[in-house]
Amino acid sequence: MSEADSRRSMGRLGVLMFALPIALIATAVPSRVAWAEDEIIQQAHANAGKVWYERYCTSCHGPGGAPGSALYRGSDRRVDLRTYVKRNNGIFPTVEWMAVVEHTDLASPHADVWEQIRSGQAGAIGQGAAARGIVASIADYIISVQTK
Repeated sequence: MSEADSRRSMGRLGVLMFALPIALIATAVPSRVAWAEDEIIQQAHANAGKVWYERYCTSCHGPGGAPGSALYRGSDRRVDLRTYVKRNNGIFPTVEWMAVVEHTDLASPHADVWEQIRSGQAGAIGQGAAARGIVASIADYIISVQTK
């Protein structure tokens, strides 16, 4: 190998040694940024959910998910939404949450509230989807107030 070829190889090696750490950093940064963005979005949803919770839920469930006047079915124990995830094995049961809140049975304790949420979105494109979005943001708020 000539001296010029040797210099070119060393130059390429130097560029590679410089570029590799930059590439590794660059690939790590977007995931951290995406994680931070996810956290910001989740917090924004929870903040919106708090507003909706205070409007539609506090009268029965109490401020911040603390026990209010709502009782567990067939019990005299007050519902504490701050322990909702813990009572469900550490998982927020989204399907059950939506089923309870959207229950169309007029005897359901949530039927009036669900109708208020839906009618509050009257005229909105995708009224049902908008109402479900409100319920989802309330869920994000409830997740944010869980006790450890």
